[in-house]
Amino acid sequence: MRRVQGISRREAIGAVCWAALALGLLAVVLRLTVSLDPVAFAPICGLAVVAVFVLARRWGDWGILVAYIVAMGFFTQLRDAADETGLRVLTAYVIDWELWMFAGVTPSAWLQERIGGTSSAPGFPAFFSAIVHWTWFVFPHAAVLGAWLFVRRMAWRVTIIVALTFYLGVLLYFTVPTAPPWMAAEQGLIDGIARGMNVVGPALLGVDFYNWAFIAMAEPNPTAAMPSLHFAASFVVVGVGIVLRSRWVIAVAVLYSIALTFSLVYLGEHYIADILAGGVVAFIAFAAVEGGRYVRAQIVLRREQLTISGQRVAQWLREALRLPPPRIEAG
Repeated sequence: MRRVQGISRREAIGAVCWAALALGLLAVVLRLTVSLDPVAFAPICGLAVVAVFVLARRWGDWGILVAYIVAMGFFTQLRDAADETGLRVLTAYVIDWELWMFAGVTPSAWLQERIGGTSSAPGFPAFFSAIVHWTWFVFPHAAVLGAWLFVRRMAWRVTIIVALTFYLGVLLYFTVPTAPPWMAAEQGLIDGIARGMNVVGPALLGVDFYNWAFIAMAEPNPTAAMPSLHFAASFVVVGVGIVLRSRWVIAVAVLYSIALTFSLVYLGEHYIADILAGGVVAFIAFAAVEGGRYVRAQIVLRREQLTISGQRVAQWLREALRLPPPRIEAG
């Protein structure tokens, strides 16, 4: 390992990463105590997450879980800070798109009108949708844990794909704050939509526990509608199944994503546009990791061929640019 003034490159990179991680943790403390500006807070957290993944590569298999847990901790803080930038909430654009796309009605209002159960007397569809919605808090993380437990050699790829999905989503939370359908209805921007969770939640969990859960989970950032990370983080498990070459993982992820789409729209939690954007986010995360891996593999496989081709090109250039020898006149 090359050493520069007594410090190896590996040691220097480690020191920089530890410093970035420490700065990220300090930023979290400052945000919770003195309200650190979210525009400054976000890039610091991003660097800290990159740093912990670099460091965790040296910690063996346990480093995978450590990196993922730390990344999710920073994600939670970023999600909560995303609505503190002072940007205007942009909700009309997605409502107008839905009204244009679905002939003057929104899917949430259409489903609630025909199925009912979101404003009073919740039935099976409402209970089913709420339970599916709540299981999202386990589903994508279970994919990471399952890969770590059963297919350890694939766990790094799965972890990075899922984590990148969350962080691409939070990037849009910062840049495109959007009120969900139930909130837009409360603000008078749209009609015929109630928040189904407010009916089912107290019925299943009790009023006190549901109110506590709402304050802990939803209240910190109620305008995190675009994209639907519920859908993105679940749909990306289809990509996880492709990585693991598991048909049953793909099948479960597809069926779950379909059920989640219905649940989120029916309960008034997300627009169809949010769902579509979530699918795009999941695809980008999967393509970035797997595409980058494919390119690196091709470079390694073709390194010798590229070297030979480069040598031939260099030789050709030398011959093509070679000047004729100077003529010496006889005197």
